[in-house]
Amino acid sequence: MLLVGAVSVTPTRAQESFYLYERNALAGNYTAQRNAAHCLKTAKCEGVIFPRMMEACAWRIVILGSGHHWVNQSDIDNYQDDCVSSLSAQEQGSALALAEQLFKRIYKRPLPPLTE
Repeated sequence: MLLVGAVSVTPTRAQESFYLYERNALAGNYTAQRNAAHCLKTAKCEGVIFPRMMEACAWRIVILGSGHHWVNQSDIDNYQDDCVSSLSAQEQGSALALAEQLFKRIYKRPLPPLTE
């Protein structure tokens, strides 16, 4: 059992963390989308064994395209860091294709063009 502050987290509960973020992210939850992207980038969440940068980038694109009122400069910065600075042009293309699929699944419409 892990102790985090005054809250205990059992390995089973910790294992669910990425999957809980992902489930809520797919339901359109902005914070869960950010958390899922962070988990995929850092691999510091249970359920993500190694960094998956193309998937992290895809979530950053989904966040920017969502039009959620909480989207801010940090989301643009995360996109720059996780996509533009970290991935090749080919990897960025793959991340965009994945983002288009995720966006359509979540929002039932095409991903709008990104403006930076």
